[in-house]
Amino acid sequence: MSLRNGNGTQDAEATAPGVRADTRKGASPSRALSRNERAAWLGLLSTHLKLLRTLDGELVAAERIPMSSFEVLLTLAEAPEGRLRMKDIAASLLISRSGLTRIVDDLERQGFVERRKCPTDARGFDAVLTAAGTKAYRRARKVHLTNLRREFLDKLTEEQLTALNDIWRTVGFDGSANAC
Repeated sequence: MSLRNGNGTQDAEATAPGVRADTRKGASPSRALSRNERAAWLGLLSTHLKLLRTLDGELVAAERIPMSSFEVLLTLAEAPEGRLRMKDIAASLLISRSGLTRIVDDLERQGFVERRKCPTDARGFDAVLTAAGTKAYRRARKVHLTNLRREFLDKLTEEQLTALNDIWRTVGFDGSANAC
């Protein structure tokens, strides 16, 4: 396949394998989205929004735990000793510290989480998963996984899942993050 620059002559620089030809050097990053780019972007956004709303609604209906609280419980359930610094939870979930404080306040009222002074930094606090929080997390996880499979994963073939994994890696997703 021949790549041509604006003058009709072939570019000396070839596009990297797997990268679309129109992303080569010299193309304006602020150019309008193509129909295909727009469909891909809007598809990602609308699918994400629909899934979050559905998963949140199912968790609230079944366990009275919103998705944001479930994510905190999940993060703590996977942490050593069920304990993490508040700032680390906020950073891993990409939420503000004040947003996390609101969520943890609610989880504390329900008896699912306790706040304790950080043993290594007197200025900081840890969120600690309680026994009741562990039970609530396990119940909510079943609801979450059932609905995640029904609404998303079971609709895709293994090949499509592999393609999505490749796409996320290409755009920079850190596969070491835990999401479920």
